[in-house]
Amino acid sequence: MQLLTENRVSIACSVSSAFAYVTNMENFGEWFPKVRSIVSVDTQPHATLGKRYVETVSTPRGEQKILLHVKTVESDRLFVTEGDYPPLLPRMEIEFEPHSAGCTVTWRMFSRNGGVLARFIWLRVARRILRERATVGVAQLKQQLERNS
Repeated sequence: MQLLTENRVSIACSVSSAFAYVTNMENFGEWFPKVRSIVSVDTQPHATLGKRYVETVSTPRGEQKILLHVKTVESDRLFVTEGDYPPLLPRMEIEFEPHSAGCTVTWRMFSRNGGVLARFIWLRVARRILRERATVGVAQLKQQLERNS
């Protein structure tokens, strides 16, 4: 896997509040840039292993629909999704850590594509785009959660 970006933010809210909000992926478009919508495609509860969503996102190749799968859920600690979007093959990891004034959220995006062509061409572009979006996204997540606390 190739790390594309990592962003960390301290938020004045409880870990459980941050975890509940973030793991409801239908909220993702409220705080992450260029996400047009995310809808559940099954009836499983949010933050459930195997839960699936369809994300509609603006990309350099136009608006794309990406099927997302929840791969890891560790309550109030870790949430991981993977998307079916070649050649990027995204993996999003979000970690939650409590501290005295609230919590720290660390957002990471990886590519599961280890191919040489992907690393030297596609992932360079994806890394630049995702770094810009993630910087804005985690700041908006902080605003959203602190406004609701």
